[in-house]
Amino acid sequence: KQNEFKVTLGQLEDDLLSQLSAADPATILENIPLIEGLEKTKATSKEIAEQVAKAQVTEVDINTSRELYRPVAAEGSMLFFLIIQLCFIEHMY
Repeated sequence: KQNEFKVTLGQLEDDLLSQLSAADPATILENIPLIEGLEKTKATSKEIAEQVAKAQVTEVDINTSRELYRPVAAEGSMLFFLIIQLCFIEHMY
């Protein structure tokens, strides 16, 4: 999702720059489509910034939860490899 946000922001910036470069400097303040494009870009940028902040909080929560399971994973892997080694001691295992 983060990459999608970056691509969207890049497209909005490109559109905005092309509109600004094509606008007539004498009538730039009366150019309604340009002003609407600026407002749209601003609103979309704000929404993306909020979603990025929310994603960062979620990422921290996921990392914290993952670290809680790390000792269990270590014990599980140790048991797995111990059971695998049992066949070398006794072929019935």
